[in-house]
Amino acid sequence: MGFGSTRREGALASWNDERGFGFIDVDDAAGSEAAGAQSERVFAHISAFPPRETRPVPGERVSFVIERTREGKVRARNIRYLSASGRPLRVKRRKPGTMSYVVLATFVIAISTVTAIGALPWIFAALYLVMSIITYGSYASDKKAAQTRQWRVSEGALLGLGLFGGWPGAILAQQRLRHKTQKPMFRQAFWGTVVLNILVFAILTTALREPVVELIRLILEATAL
Repeated sequence: MGFGSTRREGALASWNDERGFGFIDVDDAAGSEAAGAQSERVFAHISAFPPRETRPVPGERVSFVIERTREGKVRARNIRYLSASGRPLRVKRRKPGTMSYVVLATFVIAISTVTAIGALPWIFAALYLVMSIITYGSYASDKKAAQTRQWRVSEGALLGLGLFGGWPGAILAQQRLRHKTQKPMFRQAFWGTVVLNILVFAILTTALREPVVELIRLILEATAL
């Protein structure tokens, strides 16, 4: 199997949408025109595909470059979708994560402002910063593991880190690393954790705290009867 910048062609043989990878059957290197002639099967991660609104589908024709990782594994990179005639397809690109950055910037400005004027203890900002660094690192580790087929960080763990204050770092990781941005179910769950975290943060740091604590106390007393 050749490596380097030479483009090869093949068909997506399988796709695991849950884990974001699949395998490509590479067309016979000798250029045989016999139907179904295949010689090798190459690993393909979602990050190697061009961004588009729909996920890869088994049977799709693609072209790609084959490379060997530092770990000695073979994978496809710079993948392009092909039409039935073998020409590159123009894909409809996904919209960039503008809204994600807007949410992130708004939160950072807000928490920085109230911390600077002394309306909020600095420990809250420090907690968000530390959790964001940990979360960013977890996303980076998970992406590397996905590309090299190593042990993955579970989606539950990533969502949990975001829920406990790491979601700003998660947004940065998602947009900069292009990781966990294409799976609708994960995206919905992620934004649910963001809303819940901000809600709890607002309750703990505003005048809402006392009535909410009192309501929880009354509910606990009622359930104990």
